[in-house]
Amino acid sequence: MRPAMNETPTMPRNAKAYIALVIASGMALLLLAAGSWSSTNMRQFVIYLGLVALASALKVRIPGMETTISPNFVFLLLAMITLPFSQVAVISFAAALVQSLWFAAKRPRLVQLAFNAAALVLTSALAYVFAHLVLTGSGSQSPVVLVILAGSIYLPFNSALVSIVVGLVEGQPLKLVCAHCYEWVFPYFMVGIAFAGLVSGVYTPSAIWKGALVLLPAMVLTYAYFLNRAHRALPAMMLPSASEEEYPAEVHS
Repeated sequence: MRPAMNETPTMPRNAKAYIALVIASGMALLLLAAGSWSSTNMRQFVIYLGLVALASALKVRIPGMETTISPNFVFLLLAMITLPFSQVAVISFAAALVQSLWFAAKRPRLVQLAFNAAALVLTSALAYVFAHLVLTGSGSQSPVVLVILAGSIYLPFNSALVSIVVGLVEGQPLKLVCAHCYEWVFPYFMVGIAFAGLVSGVYTPSAIWKGALVLLPAMVLTYAYFLNRAHRALPAMMLPSASEEEYPAEVHS
């Protein structure tokens, strides 16, 4: 998801501190990925990079929030099965840039881009590490289990990162923002996790990228459904804003 944050001269200090913390953490992970870069499976890396970039352009605005969601996380989950952490981190970074810049209503500032990228890198890293640690500890090698585990962490963590920054910057109750955001992204995530789990169960790990290509039309149809659903949402669903300037950020779903 790509959240929308307001950056004004009166932005609360806790919001600035939170944004700085997320950016610093995400950039540290990117440096770690760069230092441990692996050139294995470059063909699959390029394929997943292209699929994630394309999916990132299929973004839908969450009614009531200046926040967008996209199906890029589906291909990120599939990439976690075969690609090393360093490549997943780079793909996440690219996904955030595409979702932030592609057909943006207005050009985002550097701090906005940095937050969006850092939030997605953090989310992907946590999902990747958690899923692989649990599988290693249990002795399981099931790609389906890995997708479910990674998706189960990805959904709440990414939603929380976005909801917190929107709530802090806009001066909205965090509980209200989180509930509204989760209500809209939950079915989107569940459909994506189900598709990713299906593909990972049908194809062998070395051929999952082929399943990802097959999955692309289904993701486009899912995007069209949620786009129509968002357009039909009533204006009354808009959350009141404490500021007039928007600080776009994204929930990368």
